[in-house]
Amino acid sequence: MKRIALLAVFAVCSACVTTRQEGEDMRNRIGALEKSVKEQGEASAADRKKMQEEQQKKLQQLQEALDALNRAARKSGADLGVDLEKAQNDLAQIRGNQEVLAHRLDALEQQNAERDKKIEANSQAVAQKQKEAQAAARPPDKLGLYTLARQKLDAGDGPGARQLLSEFLQKYKTDELAPNAQYWLGESLYGEGRYNDAIVEFQKVIKEYKSSDKVPDALLKIGMSFQAQKDCKNALLFYEEVAQAHKAAPAAKIAREKTSECRKKRTASSKKK
Repeated sequence: MKRIALLAVFAVCSACVTTRQEGEDMRNRIGALEKSVKEQGEASAADRKKMQEEQQKKLQQLQEALDALNRAARKSGADLGVDLEKAQNDLAQIRGNQEVLAHRLDALEQQNAERDKKIEANSQAVAQKQKEAQAAARPPDKLGLYTLARQKLDAGDGPGARQLLSEFLQKYKTDELAPNAQYWLGESLYGEGRYNDAIVEFQKVIKEYKSSDKVPDALLKIGMSFQAQKDCKNALLFYEEVAQAHKAAPAAKIAREKTSECRKKRTASSKKK
């Protein structure tokens, strides 16, 4: 209809054209109008196609929903009852399994508790027997106790020797063997490289048993403990004390030898600097 109207306008206007230029302008306008009409028609067609596709999609979704409802509606009440009964049976079976498992766990816990009691009782019995065996093996007299401590020390059992020596010193602190016990206590630590701990024990010999013949040995070992830690300055003080105050003691000879060693090392260190 629009095209016919345009042609009619063109026909009317053609009759009115007075110049070639005006005719050309008119044709151009008509061409532009035809192009606009065509583009509008194409856009309308595309819109119609899109709307048809959307409508078709909605109809398909609706049909699927109706099919699902029909399937649900066709399911009879008997079928629903069967499903419900099956679910109830499954639930009852699960509960039964849980009860069985709970009973088994209770029984297992009880067995574990009884086992732990037996283990504890056996451990206590073993500990008691060990104490009894140690008590039986330990000499009842002071000489036997001291001798056993020395034997353990000679065998390399430092901790065992220290235990017996400490026990001896607690029971027989004023005995004539007490200075020796104190000295060997320090010696056990020295042998393990625990030099500072050894120095503490050797000092007790010097302080608590001043008149003992173990004093020179204790002084010597204090010096050796310092020297072992590369502290010749302090070591020389104790070596000199042994050499001057206890010249007749066997430890004095060793002290002089150790003094010579320390002085050589100090001289060598000075030259390097």
